[in-house]
Formats: sequence, structure tokens, C-alpha cells
Amino acid sequence: MTVGLKSTSPSPCFLEGYPGLQLLSSGGSPLPTNVVRKGSYPFTAMPPTRVTLATGQSADFNLGYSDVPSGSETSCPAAASLEVTPPDATDHLVVAASLSPCGGGTIVVSPVFAAGSGAAAPGG
Repeated sequence: MTVGLKSTSPSPCFLEGYPGLQLLSSGGSPLPTNVVRKGSYPFTAMPPTRVTLATGQSADFNLGYSDVPSGSETSCPAAASLEVTPPDATDHLVVAASLSPCGGGTIVVSPVFAAGSGAAAPGG
């Protein structure tokens, strides 16, 4: 999955690194979430780079997860939305997202990259 972050700042800004993520239930309560940077997916394994954004430009990041229960899991947390915190930020935004990541809510995430750079993998 690829998620875009669009700049609404009137002046140029930059992003570098990994976003923070928190799975949320349909009622907005936090669900177990384990964010893994890079991981073994090819579409999350790129190195962090600095992305400079003008007003209206976007930076993307990729995320992946397994929805197959493992170990003693019989089901995986069903999230209705995802709280996203941009790299080096304290504010967040909440986006609707139907996710059921297993492994205690494990999500593998890439660093942000320039939108349209071709860093997103097909099917990613």
C-alpha cells in the first residue's frame, strides 16, 4: 500500500525518515501496533532520503503487512483507520483504512520518498 502526504504549507518544507503509525478501531481506540522500519519487503527497503516539498506537492511512503495469523494468534486486529505522524512531527492525521495486520499489528514501513519517483513497487 502506498500512502501520500501532501504539503499545505505556504513555504517549502522537507520530510526525511519514517512516518509513525497507529492502528485505530472503528471507535477510534488504539489497537496493538508494531511498526517495523524497512523490513524484508522490496517496496519498503529503500534508504531514507530528504524530500523537499513546495505547496501542493506530495511525498509517499509504502507499507506492508501479513493478514495470516501466526503462532498462537487466531485472528488479527481489524483497524478501521490509521493515525499517521509524518517524520519528525508531533501532529498527526487520521485516514480511513481497512487493515488487519497480524503479528501483534505488525506493519512494515518505508521511509518517505518523492511522489512519482517510481519508488512504489507494483502491487505495493
